[in-house]
Amino acid sequence: MIERLLLAVGILLALWIGWCLIACAQRRLARPRATDVEGPLTLLYFHTPTCGPCRLIQTPILEAMAAEWKEKVNVRLVDVTADPEAAARYRVWTVPTTMWVDASGIVRAVNNGVVSAEDLRRQWRQLQHGG
Repeated sequence: MIERLLLAVGILLALWIGWCLIACAQRRLARPRATDVEGPLTLLYFHTPTCGPCRLIQTPILEAMAAEWKEKVNVRLVDVTADPEAAARYRVWTVPTTMWVDASGIVRAVNNGVVSAEDLRRQWRQLQHGG
C-alpha cells in the first residue's frame, strides 16, 4: 500500500516538475518583437477561432479585464492560426495561453490554459509592484 502511495506521489511530482520546466523554458526562450509590446505591460492572449475554452471562457474574461484596465494594460489578441510565427516566437504550445510582457520585451508571467480574472488581477498587481 505504501509503495503505491509513494509511486503516485512520485508521478505527481514528476508531472509538476515537467510543467514547471515547460513554463520556465517558455518564458526564457520567448523572443518578443517591439510591435508586440505597447505600454508598461502588455497581456498577449494566444487563441484560435476553433478553441472552445478560448471562445466561451477566456475571451469574455479578457474582454472584461480590458474594459476594467482601459489605458493601464494593452491586451493584444493573437490568433495562432492567422499568425503561427507569433506562436513559434513565444513558444506557445497550447491555447488559450496568456503572457505578460513588460516594456522591455521580457516575458514576466505565462498562463497555459484558462486563467481566471482573479489570477490576472493578482498577477497584474504583482507586476505593478516589481514582482
